[in-house]
Amino acid sequence: MWRTLAAFTWCIYLAVRPVGALEWSSVPASGALPSARRDMAVGYFQTQNKLVVFGGKGGPITDDTWVFDFVAGSWSDESKATRPGARFSMVYGVVGNHLYVTTGEGPGKIFYNDVWRFDVTSNTWSPVSTTGTPPRTRYGAAGGVYPGSTLLYVSLGFAGERFFDTFVLDTSSNQWSTRFCEGNCHPSAPTYPHARCLHSGSVVDADRLVIYGGCLSGGETGGPCPSGDSWIFRNSEQEWTRLPDCASPRTYSSMALLPEVNGQKRIVLYGGIEKNRQVIQTTESPADTVVVLDPDSMTWTTRITTASGSFPAKRASAAMAPSSSGLYLFGGINTETNALQNDIWFLAGNSTSADQAAAGECVPIFTNFLLVHGLLMFFGWGVFLVWGTFIARYFSSSGTTWFLLHRIFQVSGLVLSFLGFVLGIVSVQFDHFKFAHGAIGIIVMLLGISQPFNALARPHRPSEGEKTPLKRRIWELFHHNIGRVAVALALINISLGVFLALAHMAVWALWFVYLIVVILVFVFFELLKIQVVHEKLAAILPLKTKEYPVSNEQKMENVAKADESQQGEK
Repeated sequence: MWRTLAAFTWCIYLAVRPVGALEWSSVPASGALPSARRDMAVGYFQTQNKLVVFGGKGGPITDDTWVFDFVAGSWSDESKATRPGARFSMVYGVVGNHLYVTTGEGPGKIFYNDVWRFDVTSNTWSPVSTTGTPPRTRYGAAGGVYPGSTLLYVSLGFAGERFFDTFVLDTSSNQWSTRFCEGNCHPSAPTYPHARCLHSGSVVDADRLVIYGGCLSGGETGGPCPSGDSWIFRNSEQEWTRLPDCASPRTYSSMALLPEVNGQKRIVLYGGIEKNRQVIQTTESPADTVVVLDPDSMTWTTRITTASGSFPAKRASAAMAPSSSGLYLFGGINTETNALQNDIWFLAGNSTSADQAAAGECVPIFTNFLLVHGLLMFFGWGVFLVWGTFIARYFSSSGTTWFLLHRIFQVSGLVLSFLGFVLGIVSVQFDHFKFAHGAIGIIVMLLGISQPFNALARPHRPSEGEKTPLKRRIWELFHHNIGRVAVALALINISLGVFLALAHMAVWALWFVYLIVVILVFVFFELLKIQVVHEKLAAILPLKTKEYPVSNEQKMENVAKADESQQGEK
């Protein structure tokens, strides 16, 4: 009885509360409750004033359907014989009186791309027969439906590999269409989102979709996990645009569209997992903080919420559903205790009150092993080993100092790069070498590590006038060329890594300027090794007269000619 009274009181409060802030309140529920769970599908139906929950992961993966009636303040189990297969981490959205669900992962790592819809007026499920090319089976995708629209978006996701494509199902005709990347896109290009899963997403309107964060590591690709990049997709132009960074990188976050005022739109980003084994340091979001996107100005701002009582426990993998007066939040996993949740919360507010809420600061600190890996590889291969190779290539005829510098540079570079290699393995979730950057990386490290052992086995250099032994010539062939190939591959791989790490444009520019300088210096000194070029440059540049190296065989031939000349004079 008290729960029913509490539900009635809460409804009255919701109707008369003043608008002017983003405010959390707990929704009381009576009777039997759905089991605590995460990664479920949720839909709110304004006309019926009901919240529908399907599936999720609460220990076992579930296939039950629960409906919460806000007037009665109670749950009812509406699981019928005809229903979708058990699954979690699916894409869903409300169209009219129906909750649509698609994709998801079931028991035994079964991945789905079928479509089902739940009729809230009859509490029944029915499969949807579709035409067109559907997305490949997957889970961990993002998408949704804009209120009043018939378009269901599905973007990116994972099923053995990470995807970077985007699809739209028109529920009025039940036809799928591929809206981005029909097999001709690279999963790590800088102009659209890298392949990922476990990101959050929300539709802005019928033409725009926003995604945030997720995991880019493993599944035949590499990158941050969690990631902090966000993108907006315009369906009419089939084009992605990256948004400025603000919130902490995270996976398993929740996102939904606040009620609009005068066409003004605001997206709320809430919760998620902000720390894992790849993260060294981050500024975690407090329980009272959400991040709000203005999709028109394409800017994120941190907003401080209030609460009529307590705040929801910090959580990830919760589901959010928009209503006409705010956002409903259900379930998830408590990120501090790892306890699963089955509670309902309401974030009251709209696009205007979101702007009126107190503003916080964007995340100032974030460091992960991927960043340290990149720095170590830059200094190891990009600095020490590159210039150590340069010294050996162009100054080996200048006394013995070159050899000391060469050895210092190469040993320092290998130590740094080995540490970077270890951190690179730590920063990738799985499938460490099933993508180009990882595969090239292992080849480069094997070639690099082989060089000290190769140096230990080097035959002695012949004395003045002696012929170079075959063993020495073979050793020089392998030692010199293995080193050059390793450095060249390393520079290529660092370039790939800059893209995988989602580095800012300034970092890209600095790296490629440096790379061009390295190439130009090597080309210049290589040209100086050509006698004709050196002589011509010496006429216009202050170059020292160069003594070109003479092989031992040439020296022996010159000595023999001198002897013959002396005998002829006698």
